[in-house]
Amino acid sequence: MSGTNSYLFVVGVIFAALAASLSLLGLRTNALEEAVSTQIHLSSGKANYLPGAACVISTTAEQTPADIINYARACAKAHEDWLKEQP
Repeated sequence: MSGTNSYLFVVGVIFAALAASLSLLGLRTNALEEAVSTQIHLSSGKANYLPGAACVISTTAEQTPADIINYARACAKAHEDWLKEQP
């Protein structure tokens, strides 16, 4: 019976390691997705960040409130990156 318990323990450890790896991969994927989204908004001209000065967001009738929030997040991320570069 101890052989079965050892087998179940090993399978449990492998399962836990796999679950932890998938969780970390999901977190990394979300961060990467956010970075790409930020760059898309900034490079498309829908959010224009002027380092240390202003953020101009496109607000035509085509943009939804959710779009405006995403553009503002892109500006906030660009500002965060700019602050990290400052001495």
